[in-house]
Amino acid sequence: MSLKPISILFYTTLLLLSGCAKDDPSEEMKYNPKFVVEGWIENDAYPTVILTRNVPFFSDLDSAELADVVLRYARVTVSDGVQSEILTARKDDNYFPSYVYRGSELKGRVGKKYKLTIEYGATRLESETVIPAPVSLDSIWFVSKNDTSSQLQVRFKDPTEKNYYKLYTKTEENKRFIPTLLSNHDDKFFNGQLYTLQVNKGPESNLTIKNHPYFDKDTEVLIKLSTIPKEGFDFWSSFQNEVLNASNPLIGSSGKIISNISGPALGVWCGYGSYVYKVKVAP
Repeated sequence: MSLKPISILFYTTLLLLSGCAKDDPSEEMKYNPKFVVEGWIENDAYPTVILTRNVPFFSDLDSAELADVVLRYARVTVSDGVQSEILTARKDDNYFPSYVYRGSELKGRVGKKYKLTIEYGATRLESETVIPAPVSLDSIWFVSKNDTSSQLQVRFKDPTEKNYYKLYTKTEENKRFIPTLLSNHDDKFFNGQLYTLQVNKGPESNLTIKNHPYFDKDTEVLIKLSTIPKEGFDFWSSFQNEVLNASNPLIGSSGKIISNISGPALGVWCGYGSYVYKVKVAP
């Protein structure tokens, strides 16, 4: 039985207070309610926003509590300064919780700025992002690791201006693009140079420690390289650090996730300039 992909920021609703876990359950009284936002807009695609709330570390997350975590009746608006669109809430089984806000009129364009506004009761959340110019991959190949699987390798030429990247893959077993293991890249170490990456496949869920890092031979793989703005990189890097720390029992969670959402919220609103490639792993 396969699990549905879990919204990355839904995982954060559980992670937010993990650093407050103490032997004394009275720490739950220090619970600070926040909205959790995972929103993005990509070149030639419509904006998408997933909106939940965090929960106390010691709470029992039963079906009723889970239903209350998802915020279904918010007013979510995206604007490029000229055109605005109120996103429509709809069920989407590609995510868990399977409820998203999505646009159908305002498509992302490279170089444009997009403002996100979320209104829920008396609460107003805001953020702004830009879609950077995408950077194309120069080469894609696979290195055989055993009789059944190979490791992905990619190479691209980094432009001389400052850039941040996020890398994803998708196979037929995935319902959506999955960030690779250590998917965030800052060009401060390779600015203006050819950059080669040995890519390990990332887990489909952050709630599991099991992951097969290579790709099965004779299967098709979609590869997406996205350029992202600095605020998106800062968020995803700090989130990645939290996930890695949480998986290590010797390192406590610091809770220092860098959000670009103003208001009582944690999360990210991020523009992605992306190119997607389809390749087949050699048998």
